[in-house]
Amino acid sequence: MRKITGFRAILVILVAALAACDSANNSATSGSDTRVRLGPQKSFVQMGPYVIQVNAMSTADLTPEIAQGYGIVRSPNQGLVNLVVLRSEDGIEKPIGGNVAVSAANLTGQLKNLDLREINDLANGGSIYYIGLVSVDDRETINFDFDVQPEGSNQLLLIRYTHEFYTKELRFLSNLHCCVN
Repeated sequence: MRKITGFRAILVILVAALAACDSANNSATSGSDTRVRLGPQKSFVQMGPYVIQVNAMSTADLTPEIAQGYGIVRSPNQGLVNLVVLRSEDGIEKPIGGNVAVSAANLTGQLKNLDLREINDLANGGSIYYIGLVSVDDRETINFDFDVQPEGSNQLLLIRYTHEFYTKELRFLSNLHCCVN
């Protein structure tokens, strides 16, 4: 009889422990589970009438003219993230503005300072987009969590864009010329 009672007690403790672990996991990830996940392989998503496009790169990859035009210092240790909001109307995508907020953190949870600024180039036939600069280390992966409320909408679109930054030149590429005839 004692074995059955002991077994039941162990079973109750095990179930309680598993339930506690599950609720802790859910509370830790519940904020990001509702976000649409994007990255270099899939950098855009259609959400209702809106298309969100996101990309990131090292500012060292910008041409000197582009960097100077936006007041950006080119550096391998500085990343650039870019977000565009489009409204699809009758099959035509038109750039629109909105309220866009972003937070950024690396995979260890270290928060990254990042300020977005809106670039409105519609007058020159361009687009509206949001850019932000972030300091990065070599092979550092950053999660960018965007809260996007398109202009004229009360809908809040939640996006997570993940990007790994490379700040050092890959040595095998620079030595590749030795092996190619």
